[in-house]
Amino acid sequence: MKIKNIIKEKDYELLDYDEWYKKYKPIEKSKGNIYFETFDQKDIDFLKDFQAKNSFLNIWTLCDGDDGNAYVDSGWRVVNRLNYIATEVPRDSKDILVQAEF
Repeated sequence: MKIKNIIKEKDYELLDYDEWYKKYKPIEKSKGNIYFETFDQKDIDFLKDFQAKNSFLNIWTLCDGDDGNAYVDSGWRVVNRLNYIATEVPRDSKDILVQAEF
């Protein structure tokens, strides 16, 4: 998949979903599901514990973009959040934006 809709407004590293998935290795919440709910306290507690044992650099947010597309953004986000994601591999300290595929 090619990144076609992202406008680089910040100093983001841009990745497509497949590159991001292979590089950062999202953990599964359940079989085939990498998405943790933003409103489920059990999921939030798991992610906070995971972050404490690893790093905040292992946490990502699936966001609904203003353009109708979904994006995986580095870190904990609140605005337009859909789900959270935890990865085995931490990102570098820079911001990363990924165009998600559904």
